[in-house]
Amino acid sequence: MKSKAIISVIAIVIALFCASCGKKGAESSSKGDSSAAETTAESIVTDAEESSDSAPEGSSEPAAEEPSETDKQQTPESVSENSANTDKKKYGRTVDINDYISTKEIDPPLWKVTDPISGNSIYLLGTLHFLPSGVSEYPSDLIDIYNSCDSIAVEYDITAMQSDLGAQLAYAKGMIYSDGTNIKDHISEESYNKAKDYLTSIGAYSKMLDLYTAGYWINQLTNVEIQRLENIDLTGTDMYFITKAKENGKEIINIEELSMQTDALNAYSDDYADYTISEMVDSIDDIDGFAKAYGDMFDMWAKGSDDVLTATETDAEVIEFPQDLYDDYEAYTKTVFFDRNQYMAGKASEYIKEGKNCLFMVGSAHYSGEYGVDDLLAQMGYSVEKIS
Repeated sequence: MKSKAIISVIAIVIALFCASCGKKGAESSSKGDSSAAETTAESIVTDAEESSDSAPEGSSEPAAEEPSETDKQQTPESVSENSANTDKKKYGRTVDINDYISTKEIDPPLWKVTDPISGNSIYLLGTLHFLPSGVSEYPSDLIDIYNSCDSIAVEYDITAMQSDLGAQLAYAKGMIYSDGTNIKDHISEESYNKAKDYLTSIGAYSKMLDLYTAGYWINQLTNVEIQRLENIDLTGTDMYFITKAKENGKEIINIEELSMQTDALNAYSDDYADYTISEMVDSIDDIDGFAKAYGDMFDMWAKGSDDVLTATETDAEVIEFPQDLYDDYEAYTKTVFFDRNQYMAGKASEYIKEGKNCLFMVGSAHYSGEYGVDDLLAQMGYSVEKIS
């Protein structure tokens, strides 16, 4: 049986581009200016310490233990990079993702959206943020569409963030509790110790990690699962077209503010985060379940499906989470998907009205269900044509 935590993890990975920050695709950034990275880390810690000084009186415990100088040099990205730069087998048994997919010829979901009054149009593309190695090239009609466009629009260009210390700091601050609390104030002692012991066992824990949000801890555990997949290319669809756009001198538009990505990463209520962290550690060795969930989703995307979440959410063998967390899960889903879908559809409409000749690409999960970006644009009165 697949854990509901695994399902949520797969969903967040395909919905958030910044969820891929710090993995293999970011290894090259770790070879940059180390002094700048340390300065960023120092700034983060200083901000966190200032928050702890203003914690409410009577707090049951300090915001966090004082990190050592070594800990202070660990940025959120570097924790992930430490994982990425070591032997995968350190985390346990690995599996070849190619054993869990059946589709090698990829034909991702693609639409043309046209304003029936002005005739202006843009193209929508559903992306995956990481892909199996060895699958086919993108279809020629998609490449032709890209070549005909003057710009691309992506959730957020993380390649630009890698050279922007201000954006790195904003991302890191977005993943730190700003109210004087730490992770131990938000999840149970049992879940905290379980996750801490596991991360310690693989060399991925430092005291500084206690400053970061439960969402960041979940992302760290997700990184471990991904590192155990062989033949995975973490430069997925978005990175492929961002790289091409830079080479071709095309405009790259950020659809979302960086804060929207960090808010989505932190969308878990305390109770739902506690459940997810506990379940993830308990199922951390079920790499087959994780690989199968990803493989099912990939096969649907590669065949052009606009409802990839179906691959994970309708499996009869999924272990359901407790009923008392249902409202928390609904609130999480609203933040990560529905609210962002509304915003994305609004931005797409804006680009159409401005007459932008644009390839608009967001994670495929944002086209799933009746409130997907494509459906919302149709409800606004645009003509939405699926291209096969």
